[in-house]
Amino acid sequence: MNERPSYQALLKERSHLLEQLGNSPPVLRGSLRQHMNRCGNPGCRCHDEDKPVLHGPYQYLSHRHQNRTQTILLTESKLPHAREWVANYRRLIQTVYRLAEVNFKILRFHHANLDRKS
Repeated sequence: MNERPSYQALLKERSHLLEQLGNSPPVLRGSLRQHMNRCGNPGCRCHDEDKPVLHGPYQYLSHRHQNRTQTILLTESKLPHAREWVANYRRLIQTVYRLAEVNFKILRFHHANLDRKS
């Protein structure tokens, strides 16, 4: 757990992670959700008291910004992009966490090398 990785190995890993960040594809922070809905027609089967048959499923993207949740309906053409971009965001965040961990190890084990030119 406290093994000391080599300074050069950490620098190489950090360079690789920074390269990944520089080549980031489109990202989107949010959550994909699926909903079944009731319509506004009171005579519709979705309003049946015993066995309602709801409309859907509909795909939505929820995104929180400035303490407000924004939600959009994802059409068939939008859905694959949203799925891919949300997955890209998760990978990007994992890369940032890994980069922070590498920087932590450099600071912890190799702080003397930080003032030298490499």
